[in-house]
Amino acid sequence: MKPISGIVNSISELIGQLTLPAREKKELETGLLKLIQELERELAQARAVTVQEEVRGNWLQRSWRPLVMLTFVSVILIGTFTSLPIPDETSRFWDLLEIGLGGYVVGRSGEKMAEAIFKIKGKN
Repeated sequence: MKPISGIVNSISELIGQLTLPAREKKELETGLLKLIQELERELAQARAVTVQEEVRGNWLQRSWRPLVMLTFVSVILIGTFTSLPIPDETSRFWDLLEIGLGGYVVGRSGEKMAEAIFKIKGKN
């Protein structure tokens, strides 16, 4: 806000130095202030849109967990119908699947809870 008030003060001083009638100076200052306010409002809207887009994230940020789980399901299905050695009983694949599923469930639940908490705090 300080840069904008500095600009407004500079404009007021500059207009005060002009050799125009007082009424025209006032009209010029009013028009310039309206223009600055409009530009400030547009800047605030653009900033809000940018922040919203950053909060939502891109497609990969939103989809990495489902993609990992679909990969695990694909490996299990391929291993069921072929002789792929990954889903054998002695394979560490099952440990990885347990960790992945636990992280998916806990991570997603944590995100939902955090989102709900921030909405509640935002209302207060």
